[in-house]
Amino acid sequence: MKFTLKCAAIFVLSTAAMLAGDLTITMMGKGKYNDGPQTHYWSSKYMRINNPGSRQDTLVDYVNGVNYTIDHKKKVIQKTSWDDLEVAVEGMAKQFQDMPPQILAMMPGGGGGEVSVEDQGKEVVVGRTCRKWTITMGKMVMETSNDASLKPPVPAVSYTRFLKVKNLMGAMGPAAMNMKKLGEELAKIQGLALKTRTVMPMLGEMSNEATEVKEGAIPESVFALPTDYKMEDAGAKMAKAYRK
Repeated sequence: MKFTLKCAAIFVLSTAAMLAGDLTITMMGKGKYNDGPQTHYWSSKYMRINNPGSRQDTLVDYVNGVNYTIDHKKKVIQKTSWDDLEVAVEGMAKQFQDMPPQILAMMPGGGGGEVSVEDQGKEVVVGRTCRKWTITMGKMVMETSNDASLKPPVPAVSYTRFLKVKNLMGAMGPAAMNMKKLGEELAKIQGLALKTRTVMPMLGEMSNEATEVKEGAIPESVFALPTDYKMEDAGAKMAKAYRK
């Protein structure tokens, strides 16, 4: 499965009892996998990232627990249920346990070491005051500047599970074995990330920075999947391979 950081700008669960309104955040990405402008749409049911540069969009369905990758060049939609993803990652983690340490050290999140989160103070991004954090796990380093006043308009139960599977997607290598600890540390960070920078072995450096934040209702049509694209169940294929 290809590595993806399209959701890497979203790190933390809001504990507020009241749900926030819809959010539209425009971002500028840099790096091999997310170069160019992006638009992040948030509602109580969905989160979608449109990436015109790569012509690959991402849709998260919080109601049904499914991630979609929409390839506009190939006119193909790949779906991955959260259940299937967890099965695949658990199987992958077992395989990594038998790999030589020198190989693991070269992979995303490899190299061992403790997971740590450091508070780097305040930073202003697109006119909003954020708290900057540095998260380290092995040789993987993530920097995130979060606006605590921005709350994801997603029910807490759905968003908690989304964070779990998003972290798994963001570290499909040996780091998958450390995801529980990473999730515990990330839970200390409040709000949505408006600026991120991630450095990973072999994959290099990737970053996102917000250029505009808007609050207001988003039409349901924004989250609609193309009806004339081929649908592939990528998650079922992965899970089947690891269930054998």
